[in-house]
Amino acid sequence: MISNQTIQHYPLSSPQRDIWFDQILHPDVPLYNIGGYLRIEGPIDTARFEQALNQVIAENDALRIILHEGESLPTQTFAENVHLKLDFHDFSEQENAHESALEWMQREFVKPFKLYDGLLFQFALCKISANCYYWFGKQHHLTIDGWAASLIVQRVAAAYNALSTGQTGEQKYYAYQDFIQNDQAYFESEKFVKAKRYWQEKYSEVPEPLIVRSSAAQFQGKTIPSQRTALRLKRPFYNQLIEFAKENNVSIFQVILGALYCYIVRTCHREDLVIGLPTLNRNNAAFKQTVGLFVGVSPAWFRFGTDLNFIKLLESISKELQRDYRHQRFPIYEINMQVGLHSNQQPLDIELSYAKHDYDVHFNGNPSRTVSFANGFYPQEQTLFVFVEEFHQQDDVNIYFDYNLGAFDEDEMERLKARFDFLLGEILRQPSLPIRELQIMPDAELKKILVEFNDTATDYPRDKTIVALFEEQVAKTPDAIAVVFENQQLTYRELNTKTNQLAHYLQTLGVKPEVLVGICVERSVEMVIGLLGILKAGGAYLPLDPAYPVARLAFMLEDAQVPVLLTQSRLTEGLPETKAQVVCLDVEAETLSRFGSENLVSGVVPTNFAYVIYTSGSTGNPKGVLIAHQGLCNLALAQIQVFGVQSESRILQFASLSFDASISEIVMAFGSGAQLCLAKQDDLLPGPNVKMPLPM
Repeated sequence: MISNQTIQHYPLSSPQRDIWFDQILHPDVPLYNIGGYLRIEGPIDTARFEQALNQVIAENDALRIILHEGESLPTQTFAENVHLKLDFHDFSEQENAHESALEWMQREFVKPFKLYDGLLFQFALCKISANCYYWFGKQHHLTIDGWAASLIVQRVAAAYNALSTGQTGEQKYYAYQDFIQNDQAYFESEKFVKAKRYWQEKYSEVPEPLIVRSSAAQFQGKTIPSQRTALRLKRPFYNQLIEFAKENNVSIFQVILGALYCYIVRTCHREDLVIGLPTLNRNNAAFKQTVGLFVGVSPAWFRFGTDLNFIKLLESISKELQRDYRHQRFPIYEINMQVGLHSNQQPLDIELSYAKHDYDVHFNGNPSRTVSFANGFYPQEQTLFVFVEEFHQQDDVNIYFDYNLGAFDEDEMERLKARFDFLLGEILRQPSLPIRELQIMPDAELKKILVEFNDTATDYPRDKTIVALFEEQVAKTPDAIAVVFENQQLTYRELNTKTNQLAHYLQTLGVKPEVLVGICVERSVEMVIGLLGILKAGGAYLPLDPAYPVARLAFMLEDAQVPVLLTQSRLTEGLPETKAQVVCLDVEAETLSRFGSENLVSGVVPTNFAYVIYTSGSTGNPKGVLIAHQGLCNLALAQIQVFGVQSESRILQFASLSFDASISEIVMAFGSGAQLCLAKQDDLLPGPNVKMPLPM
C-alpha cells in the first residue's frame, strides 16, 4: 500500500541512466531483476518480520523509488508512508517443501517489473519448516546494487532483533537523493573534464570484440537468453589464492582478473583483453552506508602480451587499474559516445564482478545463508559475465559464469570452467612461468586430445597441402555449392576456375613458394578467391584487416616486404603507401578471366608456409608468425572428424581474416565438400541484425 506520495521529481543518476537505456530496449525481459533468498535457520515471527521490513523501507528512500515517463528521460519520485503487507507462503506441509518454495521463487523472480508508476521491489517470506524460513527478495537494479542489497539484509536483521527485545524507533540513514545531487554536480566539475580526456586518449582506437556470437542467428532478432554455470572453489584453496595475493601486494580480485587475462589471451589468440569491471563508485563514508544504485563499470584495456610471467602481469594490472580508477566515475555511456561507439559495437563483451558483501547476519541468534538468483538474461552486448561471490567468510566461494547462448553452448562452458579451475592451480604452482607457457587444459582433457583423439583409424596425410585437399574435393563434387555470400554463390568447379585464373596471373608477378602476398579485402567471395589463388600460385598470404589503423597496415606491409597486394577498389583510399603491386580483384576480374583455368604445378610442399599472422603489438612492434600447410591440413581434418562435418554441412565463416580461425573455417569446409557461408560484418554484431539464416 502506498499513500501520500511526494511530488518532487528527481532526474535519474548516471548509473540509473545506464540501466534504464538498456532495459527499455528489452521491455518484456527481466534483464535487471536482481536478488535471491536468505535461508534463515530458525523460527521467525512473521508479524515482527513485516514490521522490521517496513521500518527499513521507511528508513531507506531508494526502496521507495517510483519512475515516471518523461519526454526523453524518465524522472523519479520517492514515495512516503509506504506500508508493505508481507506476502507469506507456507510450504511446510508439502512433501518437498524446499523444492516447492524454490520453484515458486524462481518463477516469481523472472517476472518483469512494470517499470513506471509503481514500486520496484517484491518481498515474501516462505515457511519451509518450524525452524527454517526463506526470505525472498527481488528488486530492479534501478533501485539498488549488490552492496545495497547486503545493507538491506543487515538492516532488516538488525531491526528484527531490536524489535525482539522490545526496542523501537527508526534509524537515520543517508538518502539516495543526496547522491543524485552529487552526481549532477560531478558533470559540472573539473574531474569530469579530466576523466573525459583520459578515456578519449585511452580509447582513441576502438578494440575488436573478443568473442563472436556464432550461434546468435538462431534467435532471429529476439533478446538472446543467458545461462549460468558455477565453479565452486573450496575454502582452503581459495585461502591459498588470498595468501598469494597478499604476498604480491595485490587483491584476490586482481589474481582472478589476472587468471582471466591469461585464459582469454591464450584461447582467443590475442595479446590484449578488454573487460568491464564494475566499481563500487561510493567515494565517501556516507555513500558506503546509503542504499541505492551507485555501481559503475570501468572499461579496462590490458595490452600486456604473453611474454611476461604472472607476477609481472599482476604488477602491470595493478598499475593500470590505479590509473583507471582515478576516473572510474565517468559513465560508460559517455565513454561510448566519446569514442563514437553505437550500441551494437560495444567492445565490453566480457565483464568480471567481485562481490565480497557481508551477509553473515543472525535472526535472534539463528544463522542465515544467502542464495542469489540468475534472471536468465544479461545485457546483450555481453557474451560472458563472471561473478565471484564471497558472501560468508568461512564458506566455499562460487564463481558464476553467466554466458550468452548466442556465443557459447553448455559443453563449451563446462570446458571453460574446468580449465579456469586448473589454471588457478597452475598459477599457484608456477607463477614465474611466462603466460604463453602456462598449461591451460586439465591433464584429462589434454590426454584426450593428445592420445584418444589421435588413436583413430584416420591417417592424416603428411604429403598434402591445402590446395591438394581443395582440388581433390573439386574432382569429387564439382557441381556442389562451395561458397555463398548474400545473393552470390559458386560451385566447386566455378571457384576452382576463378582461383586458377588468379593463380596463373600471380605467378607472372613472381609469386612462388615462400613468397608473401598481402590481401586486404572485406568478407566476400573475392576474399575466398584471393586466398585460394595465392595458395595455388605457391605463395603464402598476409591478411590485412581493412579496419586496422593505417599505421599498423603500413608496418605489416613494410615488415613482410610483400611484392603484391590484393584488395578491392573501394578500399584503396584507406591503404597506406606501399611498394607492392596493388591488384584490385573486382576491377581486374575481366583481365583475370583471360588466364588459364587449369590446375597449376606450383612446387609448394606441406612444409612451406601457407600464411603469416601478426600479433597485436601490444608489447612492442607486431610480430609475424608463420603457419605451414601441413599443420593447417592436420587441424582441418581433425576438426572435420570431431565436428562430424559432411558434404551436406554448411559452415558459417565469421572470424576476421586476421585470426587463425578464419582459415580453419575455410579449409574445414573445402576439405569435406561442405558449403562455406560468408556472414556480412553487420550480421555478426549483437542486436536485431543478428539473424542470418543459412541457405537451405
